[in-house]
Amino acid sequence: MDKEAIKLFREVLLTCDEMGLVGKEMFAIDGCKLPSNAAKEWSGTKADFQKKADKLEHAIGKMVDRHHLADNSNLDDTLQKREAKQVKTMQKHLAKIRKWLSVSEDKIGKGGKPIKSNVTDNESAKMKTSRGIIQGYNGVTTVDSKNQVIVHAEAFGQGNEQDLLELMVEETKENFNKVDKEEDVFTTTKLSADSGFHSEKNMKMLSENKIDAYVVDNQFRKRDPRFADYGRFKERSRKERSKYYGRKGLFSTKDFTFPEDLSHCICPAGKRLYRSGYKVKMKNFVATKFKAPKSACVPCELRSQCLRKPQKTEIRQVAYFHGRSEAGKMTFSEKMKKKIDSTAGRLIYSLRVGIVEPPFSHICQAMGLNRFSHRGKKKVNTQWNLFTIVHNMKKIHRYGLDLA
Repeated sequence: MDKEAIKLFREVLLTCDEMGLVGKEMFAIDGCKLPSNAAKEWSGTKADFQKKADKLEHAIGKMVDRHHLADNSNLDDTLQKREAKQVKTMQKHLAKIRKWLSVSEDKIGKGGKPIKSNVTDNESAKMKTSRGIIQGYNGVTTVDSKNQVIVHAEAFGQGNEQDLLELMVEETKENFNKVDKEEDVFTTTKLSADSGFHSEKNMKMLSENKIDAYVVDNQFRKRDPRFADYGRFKERSRKERSKYYGRKGLFSTKDFTFPEDLSHCICPAGKRLYRSGYKVKMKNFVATKFKAPKSACVPCELRSQCLRKPQKTEIRQVAYFHGRSEAGKMTFSEKMKKKIDSTAGRLIYSLRVGIVEPPFSHICQAMGLNRFSHRGKKKVNTQWNLFTIVHNMKKIHRYGLDLA
């Protein structure tokens, strides 16, 4: 079914293109996270489900023992019937978990550690949204700027969008290759995306493919001069709380004294920290590192103001940053930051919200897709494609007749 939906999507996209509804000046990529037909309470690792199954078995055993005692002492029949119904439900849940444990394995995340699976729909995922944590899918779209026609759509069972940018770019190219035999639509089309799609790997991919992209990082607003004083209320609130609770802020690097030769540094308590590394690379920076001796740091009365966790951390470490390393200056992320922080870059990126967000509002509010009703990526992807097809057909109905 998903292949037929994709084929139909491309036919509608071809009609939009022939009617001049697709401008190919700028595409915006974003995702819309929606709950699916699965409960987040049924999510966990194999260890979590094993623990849950053991608890259910223990609870069922205790309730069955109570029933035997009740049979012998002629207790209230209503209570017995209620508990018997509860035991039946718990046994049903236990059988469901045991069946899943016997045929399924943990999903492995990027770090090589198990991540949460779902008994009901193992292709869905727990996702953090503005409406809280949901169990569902991320409907990602590529939208054209001219009339907000969706040029590619796909649903993914993951909330992290960094792995999806390259796939969305390639599938968008494929759609236009099938529609109008255009080998690479991005040779003349700009691309914008929010910070969820930003990573060094993605910036490298965009640069190598010579795509004129505008993808912000999560520090974008902090560098914007229009938001220079955005944290003034937060800072005031922090100071007021500290004053109320009698707490002081932690010492920062500015509170330490560094001599010109950087042979050592002096902490706010007047103790000497010895140098543990000179002009070493720390990610994309060059820094000189300092450590405090235990003899000076452990008995210090200012530990609570110097260490975040004074009970666990023995000594304070400080780094004096000289600047960025040569490698750091040449990262693809740095190039994108420079591009996006320019006046033209900020102006172009500001168009993104007006391009990609209205189709989500149309699909979720006007068309009523507030949750996916199917299970499994294949069916959910088909449902997402069908709604985006109807969205594009409404664009034809509204704007295409005069151009036909």
